Amino acid sequence: MNIEGKDYKVHFDGKGTLTMSGKLAAMPEEYEKIDEFFESVIKAVSEANTTELILDLRDLVYLNSSGIKTLCVSLVMEADDAEGLLMKILCKNSLTWQVETLPTFKDLMDNLEIVFE
Repeated sequence: MNIEGKDYKVHFDGKGTLTMSGKLAAMPEEYEKIDEFFESVIKAVSEANTTELILDLRDLVYLNSSGIKTLCVSLVMEADDAEGLLMKILCKNSLTWQVETLPTFKDLMDNLEIVFE
């Protein structure tokens, strides 16, 4: 499953890895389709009885505030509601927005691991 915009790509492998890449600076209306995509990912993971969802953000060089909100509400908080699901976020130390923002996601989900490289 994929969703693509002008400067970004979101890909779910159907097994438990969600990858976001590029620059995601969309308008709030465009985030509605990303929100729906995240809902389908959580549903697929739940139906497959997958115990871990990996969110790979290492190639997502920019995410605006609307994107951060969508990521928090539509993915992390929904993943927290999924029974027995562990979520791992893969990040880069060299991307300032990730270093400053992603550690706060730990407040949203108990079973969340954030890995910087």
